[in-house]
Amino acid sequence: MRKMPIMDMDLVDKFKKLGHPGLARDYLKKLTVHHRVQGSIGLIEALKAVKEIIDEFGLETKMIEVPADSERGFMESPISWDVKGGFLEFKRGNTLLARYDYNDHPTLIAAHSPKGEGCGTLKLCVSLDKCEGESVLVEAPAYIAYRELDADLLVLYDSNRYPEAVPYTGLFLRSIEVKKKPAVFNIPASIATKLISQIQKGLEIEVCWSSNTVYVERPHYMLLAHRGDSQGVLYISHICHPKPGGHDNASGSVANILVAYILSQMREISHTHVWVPEYTGTIFLREHLPGEPLGVINLDMVGSKQWITDSTLNIIISPLFIKQKISAYTFLASKAILDEAPSFGGFKLPRYRYSFSPYSAGSDHDVTIGWGLDSVMLNEWPSKYYHTDMDDIDSISPKNLTNIAIITSLAGVLTHKLHREDSVLEAFNSHLKSWYAIEALKYGIDISILSKVLENGLNPSSINKLITPLALKIFYKKFGRELYMKIRELKGAYSFFTLYAPLAYINNIQDPVTLFQVENLLAWNTEERKFIEDVWDKIREDILK
Repeated sequence: MRKMPIMDMDLVDKFKKLGHPGLARDYLKKLTVHHRVQGSIGLIEALKAVKEIIDEFGLETKMIEVPADSERGFMESPISWDVKGGFLEFKRGNTLLARYDYNDHPTLIAAHSPKGEGCGTLKLCVSLDKCEGESVLVEAPAYIAYRELDADLLVLYDSNRYPEAVPYTGLFLRSIEVKKKPAVFNIPASIATKLISQIQKGLEIEVCWSSNTVYVERPHYMLLAHRGDSQGVLYISHICHPKPGGHDNASGSVANILVAYILSQMREISHTHVWVPEYTGTIFLREHLPGEPLGVINLDMVGSKQWITDSTLNIIISPLFIKQKISAYTFLASKAILDEAPSFGGFKLPRYRYSFSPYSAGSDHDVTIGWGLDSVMLNEWPSKYYHTDMDDIDSISPKNLTNIAIITSLAGVLTHKLHREDSVLEAFNSHLKSWYAIEALKYGIDISILSKVLENGLNPSSINKLITPLALKIFYKKFGRELYMKIRELKGAYSFFTLYAPLAYINNIQDPVTLFQVENLLAWNTEERKFIEDVWDKIREDILK
C-alpha cells in the first residue's frame, strides 16, 4: 500500500511556477558588469543594483557599513582600493610577444596591488628563495610574493588555473602592509610557459607595465533584506569577485535574489537575505540580523552548465559532531527538484549531478557554523574557469540556476515549518550512515567512530561559539612560509585548521584529528598525520590560548 509522499508537491509546483529563468539571465547580466573586488567601488555599485531589484519585492532592505582595514577575531578586512586601468606587455626586441589590458582582462591586476609603471628586463624566479631582479616572473601566492620580494614588478601565474585564462589573485592588505611597490600582475600559465622557455634559452624579454590603482578611506558594505522579525532562514551569498565572476559568485548572488522573489510570494514566511564581501562582511553581520535564524543556507557557485564547468553540485553539511536539520531538508528538496530524468522503468533519476558532501571550509558557512547556526552550503566544484577572467555567464544555465533557487526556497520553507521533522531526520541520518558504510568499503577505512558521533551530536544552538574561523594568513604570520605552504597543499588541512579543529576544541570534542580524517575519508600517511598533529599543537598553544 502506497503511503503519502513526505514532500508537499503542491508547494513544489507553486515554486516551479514562480521560477523564471529569464529573470536569472537578466540579473546575471546586471551583476557581472561590475568589478566586485572587496573594498572597491564596483562592489558597492553591485550591491546597489541588487538593492534596487529587491526593493521591488516588498522586502525591507538596508545597506550596512562594514569596517575597512580592521580585524575581528582571527580575521582581517582589507583597506579599500580601486583600479582605474593598466596594461602589461612583453617584447623580444621589436617583436611583441603578448599584451594584456585591464579593460579586456579585469583579473590582470592583483586585487589591492600598489600602482606603478615602468619597463625592464623580465627575470625568472624558480622559487621565492631564488629570486633576483626588478621585474620578476614567479609562481607563488600573491600575498607572500608581495611581502617577501624586493622588486618593482611581480608577474604571477598559476599552473592550477585554466591555462589560457588570466588568473585572479588578491593581496587583501591592511594599511600597515601597503608599500609603494611592487605592482602585482597575473598572466595565463600558457603564456608564462612560453616566456620561461625563452628566458631559459638566454633570450632577453622586455616587460612594460602600468597599474593605475589607488587606496581610499572608505568603508566596505553589505546588503541585508528581510521580511518579518521572527525566526526564519538566513540566505547568504558573497557578491565580491573580479569582473565577470559569473560562477564565482554572481551565480550564488542571483540565486539568492531569486529565492527572495519566490519567498516574497509567501506572506506567512519570515526570511532574511544578505549579500556580503566574503568572510570580511559576514564576520560583522550577526548584530544586524532582525532575529536569530532557524538555519543558514550559503549559496556559493551554483547553477552552471555542468558540461562546461565539469562541476558537481555539493550539498556541504556541517561537521558531524553537530546535529543538523537544514542539511536534511536541503538534500530532500534537491531530490524533489533535480530527480527529473526517467529511467527505462519509469523511476526518476538525477538530471543534474549532485551529492551531499562532508564539511569543507572555504566560504561564509564557516562563520555561521562557528556561531552555532545550523548551516549548509550549496557549491559546485570543480569549476573549469574558477578564479580567472574566463569565468563568464556563458557557463551559467539560467534554468539550472532557477532550479537551485527553487531548491533553496523549498528547503527554507521546510526548515521553517519543521515539516515532518522526525521522519526527515531519521531518513537523512540513515542515508548518512549508509553512504559512509559504502565509502568505507571503497577506501578500506574504519568508520566505527562515526556511529557514536552521529547519535550524540551537539545541538547547534548550545555549542560554545567561535567568533570567527582562523584565517589562513594568520598561519603565515605566526609560523612562516614553509608551514603555510604545506597547509595549503595537504588535502584537508585548511578545513581542519581554520574551523573544524578550533570549534571541536572549544566544545571538548575528543581526538578531532582522527574524527576529521575519518569524516572526510582522508588517507593521511604517518608523516602527514604527524604534521597535522604538530601544527594543531602549535595552534592551541600560540593562537587559541
